Amino acid sequence: MIRLKLIKKSLICAGVTLAIVGCATTAPLGKYVNGTHEVSAKGKKSLITLNVEVNEGKITAITTKSHNETESLFLNAERLLTKIIANNGHENIDAVSGATFSSNGILKAINSLPRTDGTQAEYVSVGSKDDSNRDDFKLKWSIQPQLGMVIGDYYYQEARFRQGHMGSMLVVVDSANPKDVILAEFNESGRPNYYTRLYQDVPKRMSEYNFSMGKKKGTAWVQSALTMEKLMVEQDKLTFELNPDYDPKLRNKLKQVNRLKYADIDVVAGASNSIQQSMIPLTAKIYDQINGDGTQEKFYQNAEKLLDSKGKWTGITAVLRLVVDTKTKVITTAYYDEIFADEKNQITDASLKKFYRQSKYASIHYVEPARIGFNVMFDALNVHLQAGGSLFDINDLPATGDSGSYAATGFTKRSDSWDLYLNQAEILYKQMRLDQVVLEHKHAF
Repeated sequence: MIRLKLIKKSLICAGVTLAIVGCATTAPLGKYVNGTHEVSAKGKKSLITLNVEVNEGKITAITTKSHNETESLFLNAERLLTKIIANNGHENIDAVSGATFSSNGILKAINSLPRTDGTQAEYVSVGSKDDSNRDDFKLKWSIQPQLGMVIGDYYYQEARFRQGHMGSMLVVVDSANPKDVILAEFNESGRPNYYTRLYQDVPKRMSEYNFSMGKKKGTAWVQSALTMEKLMVEQDKLTFELNPDYDPKLRNKLKQVNRLKYADIDVVAGASNSIQQSMIPLTAKIYDQINGDGTQEKFYQNAEKLLDSKGKWTGITAVLRLVVDTKTKVITTAYYDEIFADEKNQITDASLKKFYRQSKYASIHYVEPARIGFNVMFDALNVHLQAGGSLFDINDLPATGDSGSYAATGFTKRSDSWDLYLNQAEILYKQMRLDQVVLEHKHAF
């Protein structure tokens, strides 16, 4: 009788029934459900499937059942398996640098393991440790374009200065009132023989250059440009008086008033040479052009935040600008770009966070999934339109189709950016046709 009571109490405490209280506390069940589990998640190119062994609530073994990722990259990502076992889960594990998508596929698959408490946490993608190498960067600036449409008369000047740097100045004014400056934008590309090879011929405005310079000198190149652009737009000012007391020998002495070539322009020191030697002379030429023969070129730009399926901003802004000759009605300049948010936490894709305050076109390190340079794709668009090609019939341009052989042609799949471009092109085209400034462009069928 006593033996039966002990057995009954043992069964009760094991969880056979919860009707009787007063049992001793049972051992925790562990994090995961015991057994052999097959879990899967999307990598970069394929579904990654793992076999996971769980014993006493802990992961004891993980093997890869199947995948179709790039083999060399996946072998790197598989290094995470031992970390997951030691950690008993995917939490707080970084992706492997160079294999971020495959890493996230593995970690997301582990996240789907059945848990003893019945919960299923939402997976948040992670980046590699390299993604955090700028967390202590304190300088702030914004490179976000004005959202919506910008239309006006277009002026552009460029010229090399100081050992070969290329400065360029874009100004858009109100067609009805040319004294009203709508948009001013300065850029500079490093000279071809720049001492840092990485930045030779690289545009500075939205590339890694600003971070590199900011860490060395405490100020980013773009900060001066933005300060001057704001002044030009707010004050409708394109010309500046020379400083009669300017002494070139003192140009690098920050506390000397007569170090300034132009009066009352004390911009951030990081780009004072660029401003004084390039930006201001270029805007002076544009000012003379506005007050002279004017222009026959019209500027159209549309910028739009890209949203995910839930309507949340992805941290990327698409921008398309087109310049059209109003007499010939031919597009003379086209520029499409995707610009990353000003802060990391605004970018939802962890693998892209490191590109904050940069753009796909200007970034040195951004890797286009279509396996051809993002800048190459849209430089080709510019040439295509200048030759009279259609805004929409772009099938002869790089990375517009999936049929190319990587070995033969250098790209293997259609870039998603082409569809984003086409959306912006449709918006601008409708407005340009309404304004009767552009010829008809046929759509691809």
